[in-house]
Amino acid sequence: MKSRALLWLDHASILVPDLAQAIAAFDAQLGLRVTPTPAAPDRHSRLYLDRSYLEVSAGAPADAWAAPYFFLRFSDPEALRRHLDAVELRFRFGRYTGIDGQWDDVEIAAAGVPVPILVRRTHPPDVARDWPPALREAHRCRARTLAAVQVTVPDLTVAVDVYCRLTGSDPEPAGAVGDVARAEFQLQSGRIILTEGAAPGVSAVILGTASLSESMRVAGPLSGAPVAWSDPRATHGLQVGFMQVA
Repeated sequence: MKSRALLWLDHASILVPDLAQAIAAFDAQLGLRVTPTPAAPDRHSRLYLDRSYLEVSAGAPADAWAAPYFFLRFSDPEALRRHLDAVELRFRFGRYTGIDGQWDDVEIAAAGVPVPILVRRTHPPDVARDWPPALREAHRCRARTLAAVQVTVPDLTVAVDVYCRLTGSDPEPAGAVGDVARAEFQLQSGRIILTEGAAPGVSAVILGTASLSESMRVAGPLSGAPVAWSDPRATHGLQVGFMQVA
C-alpha cells in the first residue's frame, strides 16, 4: 500500500521592501485586509484566509515583492516521520521560534527541486489548537481561501517524482498552458501547481473567492480563466490570481 501524507496548504511567505506601503497596496489595489502582528507591527503581518494565510514581512531587498517560501501543515509528527522514511525522502525535523509562537519545522532535502517547509504550530497552546484560524471577517474582494501556490521547477519530471513521494499521491490530469508543461497535486486543502521554467521557486499565489465577479469589480482589472490574474504592477511583480470556489 502506498504511504500517504495528510498535508494542508498552510501559508505562503511574501517579502516586501516596505510593510506599511504593502499593507496599503493590498487594501487599495486588491481589496485584501492585512493585519500587522502586535509583537512586530513594523515588520510582520498576516493576510488571514480561512484556515490559511499569507505571511507578509518586510525584507525584500528591492522594490519587487517576492514569495520565497510556502508551507504545508501536518497534524501528526510521528505519522509524518514514518511517511517520509517510507518514501525515502531525507528530512530535518526541527523547531522554529517565530515572532509570536513556535512551530515544528520539517525541511525536505530535494536537490534542485523547490519544495515546501512542513509545519505544525505548537505554542502558545491555546492559539496552536485552532491554527490557522477560521476567517472571521470577509475581505472586500471576497477572497476566502489560499486555493493554490504555483511553483516553477527546472525539470517537471524530476519534480513530479519528488511531489508524488512527498504527498503520497499522483498528480491530477493537467495539460500544458500554452507551451508550459504543468502538474497539479491536490492536498487536504488547497493544491500545488508545478510548472516547468528557468526561474525556480514560488511564482504565484491563487486565492479562492466566494464571488469572482465581486473580486473582479474590487481588484480589477483581472484577466484569464479559470484563474483571473491581477495586474502584476499592482503587486510589484508578484503574481496573484483569483478563482471561484464553492
